[in-house]
Amino acid sequence: MHIVSTKKPGQNASQAISLACEQVTDHKFIVASVFHNKLCWTGAWLKGKGLDVTCPDGHAGTCTANVKPTTPLSEYLMGKEIGLQVDRQNVLIKYAVTDGDGRGAEGINDALKVLHPLWKVERQADPIHLGRSQFRQSNSANFSLNMFPGSTREK
Repeated sequence: MHIVSTKKPGQNASQAISLACEQVTDHKFIVASVFHNKLCWTGAWLKGKGLDVTCPDGHAGTCTANVKPTTPLSEYLMGKEIGLQVDRQNVLIKYAVTDGDGRGAEGINDALKVLHPLWKVERQADPIHLGRSQFRQSNSANFSLNMFPGSTREK
């Protein structure tokens, strides 16, 4: 999932995309995708002409926005939509690999749990995010002087 803004990640963004890729084959096929968009060029043009329009879908089905401008973009809701898409394909997801603070796996789990009450989706840590967070923690850790015995060039 990718929700980005130049000033504050996730909050001021106007578009978000979420992809679900299979990891069983070497092809890494996309099995589901969700696109949330707060922007509507037609609505903006009509508002510029002085018409009172509301988006999304406030002007006869030509609205390109599918999320209201005041609604926050949500990884959880996008995950829920992915869960519904893969269920229509008769696919069950056992493991969802996401970053540590993402709620997409929780959304997938909730969508599939409604349809298959005994099913549980397990979230696994993304190795890239996991490695970066471990590196940040190791940089701020206080190591004991006796932890790594031996001599150094300084000694």
